[in-house]
Amino acid sequence: MTLLAPEVEQFLANANIAALSTVRPDGRPHVTPVWYDYDGHEFIVSTFRETQKLKNVSHKGFASLLIYTQEVPYRMVLVQGTARVGSTIDNVWRERVATRYLGEAGGRAYVHDTADFDVVSIHIRPLKWTTEGFATDREVQG
Repeated sequence: MTLLAPEVEQFLANANIAALSTVRPDGRPHVTPVWYDYDGHEFIVSTFRETQKLKNVSHKGFASLLIYTQEVPYRMVLVQGTARVGSTIDNVWRERVATRYLGEAGGRAYVHDTADFDVVSIHIRPLKWTTEGFATDREVQG
């Protein structure tokens, strides 16, 4: 497990949008914005069952996640790693993450409006980290 600087850990705990990059079966890249959760070991992204990103992860087993800011000072964390399809995600997890991004009322409303959707997890286990915009910028394997 890679030990991250406290400022990077705090950055990852914020509600930053991430770009999830996967590879289509024909080799073309596929990039999509996502919300994420990080538990200190792996990143979890939720997606509806029939999405292209889920098909790509099922086929290739690798993904990159770029978490970044759009305001100065610019900061980013790039994670490259293995990816796997996980289990169905319950609405408790979805509401916790949606609330992080949309606030209390918005998060509840989002989950209520999509409660019947078939949502599954994608788990990304970092193999390589790159950070920029932090006092401790570095590239780390592992």
